[in-house]
Amino acid sequence: MVQEGGMDQFSVYFLAIAAAWLVLQVLAVWTLRGMWRKAAWLSAAVMVLALVVATLGVLSGSDLAPIWVVFATPVCFAWIVLLWIVRGVAWAIGR
Repeated sequence: MVQEGGMDQFSVYFLAIAAAWLVLQVLAVWTLRGMWRKAAWLSAAVMVLALVVATLGVLSGSDLAPIWVVFATPVCFAWIVLLWIVRGVAWAIGR
């Protein structure tokens, strides 16, 4: 439901997921080491690829080009969350 002058729920959730992904992504690249950091770069690379495809699509006149970013954001968010969970489990087991 869209309120007067506001955003719909999808937009609010999408922006919240995108912000959470960005925070988790920066923290992962900044704090993780070795293979964990390489795994964290994977979601960043996918998002950059989606942004490049969307930008090229918009420049060529496509109205649906930004859908690549909409589809990539939850996938990248899930990847980075799973990476943090698996790393936490591996750290707890190795303790």
